[in-house]
Amino acid sequence: MSEILKSVWTKLYAWALPSALALGATWLFLLPQLGDTSGLHNELAKNEEEGFLVFFALTSALAFSLSSLSAVLYRVLEGYYLSPRWFQDWGVKRQSARKKALQAARRGRSGWRLGIAVENFARYPEDDSQIAPTTFGNAMRAFETYGKTRFKLDSQTLWHELIAVTPKYIESEIASARSYVDFFVALLYLSFVFGIACLVLGLIPHFKIGILLLCVPAFLLTVLCRWLAIKATDDLGYPVHALVNLGRVKLADSLGLRLPETLEKEKTMWDLVTRYANYAEREDGEALNAYRKAPTEQRAEKCTEEDAENGGAGVNGNI
Repeated sequence: MSEILKSVWTKLYAWALPSALALGATWLFLLPQLGDTSGLHNELAKNEEEGFLVFFALTSALAFSLSSLSAVLYRVLEGYYLSPRWFQDWGVKRQSARKKALQAARRGRSGWRLGIAVENFARYPEDDSQIAPTTFGNAMRAFETYGKTRFKLDSQTLWHELIAVTPKYIESEIASARSYVDFFVALLYLSFVFGIACLVLGLIPHFKIGILLLCVPAFLLTVLCRWLAIKATDDLGYPVHALVNLGRVKLADSLGLRLPETLEKEKTMWDLVTRYANYAEREDGEALNAYRKAPTEQRAEKCTEEDAENGGAGVNGNI
């Protein structure tokens, strides 16, 4: 029951709270300045109960819409929908130059200055071919490609398998950290839309300085939320690293695979698992046979686990 409540609170915090803030700002600051066009605002203000129900319904609808479109919203910020193509390529080159500058900045530094430099550099993927066109995109790619660059294990492809075998604590930490990023992403888009609305309504069809001035804090909040969303990816990256580091051992066992003795052989095994999961090539499947446990070995391990659960007794509880 506590997990369900925590999941509901995570969604409420991530998408509903920014929606309520945006609608509240519209209700308090924008609608009263629209004069005769805000008749609905005046009517609902007279009836508090009806006004609350309308506000709740609009907040719920907006929050649900943002949550449903979260993948698209993230991809826009990551720069995957930038057009034309040359603009996207320019973004990648710019981010590549920034990564090299951050790498050079680590030299000659010590103490907390070195720690900050390492932290900034860690928001970029290790593989240069994975660099995205935007800073936010690179902060996301940094932990999304962690398993691939360290162990040749694509955590994006095997995400649900890793979640299934790792402690619930890590899954809870990932969900909690993701809610912070979602919160700032939602507030970023809503403040930007609020600013555009104020800009348009302030200039068209007539000039209203009161409405026009509202776009200034809205756009400043947009910039601030973008910066905070990038910072929030740090807290999301750490539990994802733990998911890969700890989960890969149990994942190999759950898949009926024997973890190799050397790291290089382990990388080969996870590369085969990832490729087979993505493309189901027969050659990759046959190559995986070298890492599979024999059925007798799997049965022996299962019996050992059952003995441990029974306090050292046999499978049937007999000594």
